[in-house]
Amino acid sequence: MPSDRFPVTILQQGVKVTNEPPRGLKANISKSLMRLDKSFEDIDKNKSVWKKLVFGLSFFHALILERRKFGSLGWNIPYQFS
Repeated sequence: MPSDRFPVTILQQGVKVTNEPPRGLKANISKSLMRLDKSFEDIDKNKSVWKKLVFGLSFFHALILERRKFGSLGWNIPYQFS
């Protein structure tokens, strides 16, 4: 939020950093899976189900991030079919 108390010169001279997701589904899924904590690997009970769930969630997240470039097209616009 803008504030009159914070000096503008600090913002102008500061370093701006952005963290953008990688381009492509494969790169995005790989990054998501690499960032998982090692404690997730220690789960012995239903390990195959757990791996499928994590992969599905990572895939869905990557797909949503890729769809951002198309805007709202196809997600929330009602289309008339005749």
